[in-house]
Amino acid sequence: MTKYISIPATYRSTGVRRFDGNPFIEALPPLETSKDAILDRLKNYPPVPTTADLKKSELVRSAEVGCINEIVYPFAEYKRAGTNLTMNIRESYVARNPLSVQDVQRRHAIALNQSDVLFPSNWVSTAKGQTLLGISGSGKTTFATAFSLPYQVVIEHTEYQGKPLICRQIPWVNIRMSHDATLKSLCLQFFEVVDHILGNTNYRRQAESVRIVARMVMLIAQVATAVSVGVIFIDEIQNLKAAIGKNAVFVLNLFSEIIEKAGVTLVVAGTPALGSVIDENVRNLRKLNSGGESTLAQMKYGDPEFNAFCDTYWEYQYVKKPVALNTKIREAWHNCGAGNPAFTALSFMLAQRNEIGGREVIDAAAFDRVSKIDMAILEPAIAALRSGKGSELKKFDDLLFKEGCTSLRKLIAWSDGGETPSQNNDEFSELQETSAVVRRKGKNNSSESQKRLVKGATIALPTEDPLIE
Repeated sequence: MTKYISIPATYRSTGVRRFDGNPFIEALPPLETSKDAILDRLKNYPPVPTTADLKKSELVRSAEVGCINEIVYPFAEYKRAGTNLTMNIRESYVARNPLSVQDVQRRHAIALNQSDVLFPSNWVSTAKGQTLLGISGSGKTTFATAFSLPYQVVIEHTEYQGKPLICRQIPWVNIRMSHDATLKSLCLQFFEVVDHILGNTNYRRQAESVRIVARMVMLIAQVATAVSVGVIFIDEIQNLKAAIGKNAVFVLNLFSEIIEKAGVTLVVAGTPALGSVIDENVRNLRKLNSGGESTLAQMKYGDPEFNAFCDTYWEYQYVKKPVALNTKIREAWHNCGAGNPAFTALSFMLAQRNEIGGREVIDAAAFDRVSKIDMAILEPAIAALRSGKGSELKKFDDLLFKEGCTSLRKLIAWSDGGETPSQNNDEFSELQETSAVVRRKGKNNSSESQKRLVKGATIALPTEDPLIE
């Protein structure tokens, strides 16, 4: 996990009327001046090798080649995705202005979770859902990581415009859909990450005993509210296809609750296999795309983006006899990586490590060798990408976007005849319980341990209805 640092809140006017006067938005990193500036911020180029570097020993140069993994190439689609996300992280806080009466009431209702404490009817979430789609290795996680770096901080608020404002703000939280796609593991991971970020909380320990789905969802809303989370980024969302019984529906409903009740922007990233999970008629799809959808496509041979991508990487040759990049080399390089960014970068690094101490040159033959030997295990998938044929691509669901997805119920084996979840999926004992069980809990839901979840995150405001400590 990335180590977050705590910084004091510094408030800057954004120039946007609906953003100004909101301490949570004004404390965020300043808006870039243009869309191109967002793209410039995302890219990362380590120092290119010098003549002196090429004279170093074979093992030193082989180690230096590892800098290729640090390159972040700014794909054209990153500009649109970055622009959307720049807005979406701020939109999350528009309705959650801690100075507004409605948000104070919302926080109070979420903190107590009692039947006699009404959620404000005039509060409407402004959070968005954003989707990043692309084949494995297309750069989804790389984009999210690069974008989120300035937001991976804990902002400490103490005072705003002469009034006390004592709280912590976490603009960005990263989690990942586990391979078994259980709802509980996803929820507990969220609490674990928040504990890691803050370093002085025990949210996961308090949540581990929860056995009610509705209760776990409410805990996420409470914690996200207490620490003012802006964005939750969920990677590998296509793993949801492994969900058993009704669990996929529970997870999708959780996503809706995060957006609508917690008011947190949700960003999900997945491969084309996601198409087998979210049916086009599922209501959650609208929410997940309300803040925009970006698709990172495979680079085709001869496309300007592929040429620019190769030109950028070609500067990082650590062989003693670097040559100019020509058409024959580009063709062999594309044949080796099929235009997949991860495969293309990997093949270049492997080619160099093969040739350092040997021929000391990267040419078409170097890429042919990588294709036949070093990346032979990936060749079936790469060949499918090269072919572009649906009959081949469908063998690899992480590479193919399926059109006309069938019903979500059928895809997750949800029987209308009352089928129960598998015994191997005993993540929540209440999956068989009705909502009446939850109602019987009544005011017990506001237990002392629940109140402790929001302790230390109080927003002190001049109001007759302060947040509960």
